[in-house]
Order: sequence, then structure tokens, then C-alpha cells
Amino acid sequence: MKVLQVSNKIPYPEKDGGALAINAITEGLLKADCEVKMLAMNTKKHFMEISSIPEKFRSDRHLETVILDTSIRPWDALWALVTGKSYNVSRFQSEGFSRKLAEILQEEKFDVIQLEGIYLSPYLSVIRQHSNAPIILRAHNIEWKIWQKLASEVKGGLKKWYLTKLSKQLRKYEEDAVNLFDGIATITNQDLEYLKNAGCKVPIVHIPFGIDVSKYAPKESKYGNSLFYIGALDWLPNLQGVDWFLKNVWDKIHAQFPRVQFNVAGRNMPYDLRKNRYPGVEYYGEVADAKVFMEKYDIMLVPLLAGSGVRVKIIEGMAMGKAIITTSVGIEGIECVFGKDILVADSREQFAEAVCKCLADETLKQSLSQNARKFVEQFNDVGKATALLTKFYKERILHKQ
Repeated sequence: MKVLQVSNKIPYPEKDGGALAINAITEGLLKADCEVKMLAMNTKKHFMEISSIPEKFRSDRHLETVILDTSIRPWDALWALVTGKSYNVSRFQSEGFSRKLAEILQEEKFDVIQLEGIYLSPYLSVIRQHSNAPIILRAHNIEWKIWQKLASEVKGGLKKWYLTKLSKQLRKYEEDAVNLFDGIATITNQDLEYLKNAGCKVPIVHIPFGIDVSKYAPKESKYGNSLFYIGALDWLPNLQGVDWFLKNVWDKIHAQFPRVQFNVAGRNMPYDLRKNRYPGVEYYGEVADAKVFMEKYDIMLVPLLAGSGVRVKIIEGMAMGKAIITTSVGIEGIECVFGKDILVADSREQFAEAVCKCLADETLKQSLSQNARKFVEQFNDVGKATALLTKFYKERILHKQ
């Protein structure tokens, strides 16, 4: 099977959930003897010098890129509001990318075209013009839900109005666009059920996020009874969650465990976060190797208040045998047993209590660690996920013939 994988960013290095989710399925397809070609946007936000990407990564994927500036422009945003178009989507539209996509489709024939997210749907017409291959949307998230939740957390004013407007425009776009594909693969069951209820008529399947569990062998942490957070801090929901935790929860934990340190790492950590010094909190910014950072500590905190899809870093943490404490939003798409595989808390009091309980009870911490690893081995192995995806692809190919 020959697959054209189209991405709105270069998924290298694997320092955020999106890159991990894209690469995991790419590697799964390659191991399943599929030929993969990747066309990726090289955006200003995630810009990569092509020469800095390992040769093997590029050659395995037959990687081609197009430089794109998706920066927010006030006048473009205003025009989108006036015309009723989704600015979230229009930022990813590019004549240069359309030309490159058409060129590839004219030169090569593919069995399946896999689009990594709804922001690539403006290119459907270009693909239809040059290929008869089934086009599959890999739905990482229900994007409008993220923006709706962010708007709900803002206390009125112009910003709240604008975020609410963005979420409504994006919702209409997403719900209209899903039936333009030949199939949809969601990463969570919740997203699958939502899309069905929202009027999705095309074939749809749930393919859980998968990882190569052999690469995440649990190791004894260097610092026992230690807390950590890692996540891209240029993604607003992550920043919002960390800020909420530090302002509302950390003081309760620090009062009971004054010697425990909370270690925070993440790409593009803003100065406004760093300048708010809290006792016992260490800021690391972007780390060279996320797994090496995670291996040092034993309790992972994911205080997420907004989001959709699956939190890839939680799956990674579970595979590494970390005791994890998150929210109901953070656990969406991970169908594990609360209290057995992971701890879930939503209010400031509940979150502080869960962290303190884990710090005080070594048996609980070890139990969470072992059960988390077992869960990932059973449900998130990339080989199993890829087998489900290729089966779905073969069905869609036969349907198109």
C-alpha cells in the first residue's frame, strides 16, 4: 500500500503530542510494509532547517516540505470575522502548498491519502482533481471544542467574545467538512461518537493512539517522590492548565510536602510563567530529550482544563510506568480505570488531595505505575493500531474501485 501522508507541520523532533501521534502511525505503516510519502508544512511556529532533520527520517518518509507562515494577522482575522469564515482554517491555506501537492499527485499514484487533521481539508479539491485515491481524515481532535473551552475560561470582554466567535465558526466548518472525506479515523471513541451525532455519514473508525512500547521501558526515577509536568507551552490549553495549577493548587501541596519539587518543562515557555516564582517549582523550558527528563521523576501531573482528542504525553507517561494525576479533560480518550490505572481530579481541592495522597502512599504510587504500564501494553501498542488502520484503508480502497 502506498500512502501519501499530508501534515500541517514537520513532525520532528517528537516534542509534542501532535508530532508523536503523526510519527507513531508513520512508523507503524512502515513496519507494515507500506510505502509512505510525507508532504509537510514547514511553518514559522514549528520551523525546521531541513538539514537538521536526520537523513533516515527524511528518506524513510520521502519527506517534502513547503515553507508556510501561519502567523496570526489582525487584518486577516478581522476579514474572516466579517465574511464568516473560520480563521483557524484559513491560516493554513497556501497557493504554494496547493501547487506542491498537485505536483506530487501528478508524478506519483497513491492508494490512500491521509490528512493529519481538519486544517488540511481546504486541499480536498486539489487532491480530487489529481487523484482518485480515498482521502482519509485522521481526526486528532474535535478542534472547535478546544476553543469553546478556552472561551469559557475567560471572564468576559472582547477576548471572550472573540474566542467564542472563533469556536462557533470552526464548529460549523468542521461539521460541514467531515462528509467531504472518504473515511475518518478518530483517535478517541468520544470523538467518533460526537462526529456520528453531528451528522457524519462517511465510514468512520476509532484507531487508538499507538506507540512502540519497547521504547518506553520503565526505569527507576533518579529523584523519588518527585513531581513533573512536560508539554508544549505555546499551546494555550497547556499553558492555561499549568497556570491554574500553580495559582490554585501548588500552595496546598507545598504546605504539606515542603521538600517536594515540581519540575516544569515545555517548549516556548513564556516569560510571564517563569517570572511567577513559587517555592519548590523549577522551570526548565524546552528540554533536549523528553524521555530523559521524564525518567528522572516518578509522578506526572497533567492539569488540563481544555482540549479534545487524546493526551499523547499521558500515554507516554503510562508506558514509562509513571503515576499520573490529571483531570477529566486530560483523561478523555484513554479508557482506563480511574483510581487503578490513573488518578483523576477536577477541582483545586481534589487535585491537591490526589497529589498529596500519591506522595504519602508509596504502595499507591507503585500500583498506579504498574497498572498504567499494563494498560498501555494492552490497548496502545502501535502494531495493533496500525493493523486496524490498514484494514480500514483496504476497505476504502475496494469501495473506490
